[in-house]
Amino acid sequence: MSGRDYNGEPGCHSPEELQRNFRHFWDPTAYWKCGKADQPAQLQHCPANELFYDREQRCVKWKDWQWTEPQDPPTRPRK
Repeated sequence: MSGRDYNGEPGCHSPEELQRNFRHFWDPTAYWKCGKADQPAQLQHCPANELFYDREQRCVKWKDWQWTEPQDPPTRPRK
C-alpha cells in the first residue's frame, strides 16, 4: 500500500493498537478498531451527524470536529 492508497487501517500487531482507535484516512465518519492481536481491524462508523475525532478518540458532533493531520498507526496489515 503506497501512501496515497493507504486508508489508515492498523495491523493490530502491537499492544498500543489494541488500546485505541485509528481514524480512517478517507472517511471522517469511520474509524478502525482492533479487537484481538493479529486479527484484522474492524471498520466502525459514527452515528449520524458525527465524525471521528482522533484527538479525543471518539465520535463528536460535526461542529466540534477539527481536521488533524493523519498519523500512521504503529503497524500496517500484512497483505
